[in-house]
Amino acid sequence: MAKIIGMIGGTGPQGQGLALRWGLAGESVIMGSRQQEKADRISTQVNDTLGKDIIIPRTNEACVKESDIILCTTPFDYIVNTISPFIKHLTADHIVVDVTVPLKPFEKGKMVDLLPELEQGAKSASELLRKVLPSEIPLVGAFKTLSNATLRDIDRLPVLNQDVFIFGREKQAKHIVKEKAALIKNLRPVDAGGTLSARHVERFTAFLIGLNRRYKTHNFGFNVTGLTEREW
Repeated sequence: MAKIIGMIGGTGPQGQGLALRWGLAGESVIMGSRQQEKADRISTQVNDTLGKDIIIPRTNEACVKESDIILCTTPFDYIVNTISPFIKHLTADHIVVDVTVPLKPFEKGKMVDLLPELEQGAKSASELLRKVLPSEIPLVGAFKTLSNATLRDIDRLPVLNQDVFIFGREKQAKHIVKEKAALIKNLRPVDAGGTLSARHVERFTAFLIGLNRRYKTHNFGFNVTGLTEREW
């Protein structure tokens, strides 16, 4: 059975970018928001850009109920409070995908870095979500190193030509997310291991943001050399 992708907090820049890329690939996505009106408005904008009605607007709660793969695309500061009311709707058949990164507020002239302290002793956003979610709910970390500006720039960058790190302890869930990632043109999923890999990948994100700021671009990403398509 086909797995339906939904995004809570999907009306933000990252959610819009991923919706655009999956829409280009012909993949329908449910775009969730706290307010139905906002979901309607942003999904209409994305559908107009795509030239087809493929992005479905819903409240965050309806998004969780109607989706099989649920991406957390809200800013890190809000993700626990956003997903907690909907945990009661989740089962072992769902997959939760953490896209968040706990970045410090940007300060001019300073290196981009992660927040030093997270809740419940977690050392990464994905580890925190793993503690919040019931153990039977599969959790996968993904898409953390993709710039939302790059994702949304479909006119100048119709293909991404990047690798994206996918990690988590549940192998089947990770494989399903890798398959969904591979639908996006020239985006290659790379298996980055278990949940603890979030500690490295989230730092990669901070590093990339710093490089992009230094070179006044938003196009930088990762390519892993020596990896064949069959290995991902």
